[in-house]
Amino acid sequence: MNAKMIFWQALTPVHPGTGQDSSSVIDLPVAREAATGFPVIPASSLKGVLRDGRGLEKNDESEDATVARRVFGYAGKKKKSDSEEEEDISQAAELTLTDARVLFLPVRSYAGTFAFLTCPLVLERLQRDQKALECDQKALDCSKFEATIPNLGQTEALLPQNTQIVHGDKVILEDIDLEAKVGTADALVQELGQLVFGEESGYFVERFALVSNDVFAYFSEMGMEIIARVKLDSDSKTVVRGGLWYEEAIPAETVFSSFAIGKDGFEELNRPYLQIGGQASVGRGLLRRLGGGV
Repeated sequence: MNAKMIFWQALTPVHPGTGQDSSSVIDLPVAREAATGFPVIPASSLKGVLRDGRGLEKNDESEDATVARRVFGYAGKKKKSDSEEEEDISQAAELTLTDARVLFLPVRSYAGTFAFLTCPLVLERLQRDQKALECDQKALDCSKFEATIPNLGQTEALLPQNTQIVHGDKVILEDIDLEAKVGTADALVQELGQLVFGEESGYFVERFALVSNDVFAYFSEMGMEIIARVKLDSDSKTVVRGGLWYEEAIPAETVFSSFAIGKDGFEELNRPYLQIGGQASVGRGLLRRLGGGV
């Protein structure tokens, strides 16, 4: 078995929905991890988009359908060619995908326009998962993240020397002011920048900030984009009764990390972009692939 680390960046707001009304102020919230409350793109969404409907028709025996069933799996039966009996043509998927977790969360900053936030918990989980896959699969086919994760206080933000998000001696994020610790995250940000962004790491490095787990959790809850949507009457062009609702979306620029595990099928990940979640017709959910080359 091989395992590959994949990074995705949101080009537009992403709405990986829960499939149900939240019965709260936000009518359509995004999917979140139960334990942390961090936004997440479910693996089923990634798999469905990558499969793109191929191989779901049981009578489709084209090469593309055969490859899709082998890589993504299939459950079903079809009639035998020489009788009316049905044979089971189900097969397990060769490629396993994990949920795409938030790695860097963009948050509006007083200086530098916006900051890329992450926290020790997020980075520790990434290192843990990477280590587990390497130990279990003996073949983590991607660059390793091995930098030491520094400790920090609740009201501190650890930054590289080359930063653009400091105003005075503070990092001002929405309604939270943090004490800027410039030059305390150089090794960490350089490794993360090269691992995730490669040649584009410059714009990431100058906006990077390591914040406490609690601050990151706060912005994961309160820093989502809220989009008001309306349904218009086709004749009067006015909003129909009950036709106003609010959707939550993970903001553009967010970076996600995920893993692909299997023996084959990694070429399916070679896409310049994907469209994930709802509201595709209005440009939501465009992701581009970063790092973790296949």
